[in-house]
Amino acid sequence: MTTAPLLASAWPVASVQTVVTVLALALAVVTGVLALLDRKLPRWVLVLVALLELALLVMLVQCVVAWVGGNGPADPVVFLAYLVVVLVAAPGTVWWGAAEPGRWGTGVVCIAGLLIPVLVVRLQQVWTGASVTTGG
Repeated sequence: MTTAPLLASAWPVASVQTVVTVLALALAVVTGVLALLDRKLPRWVLVLVALLELALLVMLVQCVVAWVGGNGPADPVVFLAYLVVVLVAAPGTVWWGAAEPGRWGTGVVCIAGLLIPVLVVRLQQVWTGASVTTGG
């Protein structure tokens, strides 16, 4: 007997997921170094955030197209909640980080760069119906 869902949907954005992960981790490295140097958030970091948001929007469009085509998430409500969070994480932390000069504002953006890949993996799990199992 199997515990896998009977109708698991294929994840439609595997290649974009890689781009999002690389951009988010690059954002984390850049802002992490800036935070260690006690620097405020420079304007050129906004370009990296804009590229990340563009990749996330491409991911959103691909998910919507797949969903309309009949390949939808296993749990739509949870998927939409994670999707909203992943889309607002980087711009929200940039807004927060710009208001806080120095290492702490830049560090907040670094945390978003580390959080976004985790959220994208969770989006994939919710889409395909995969569950996280714990020992015990």
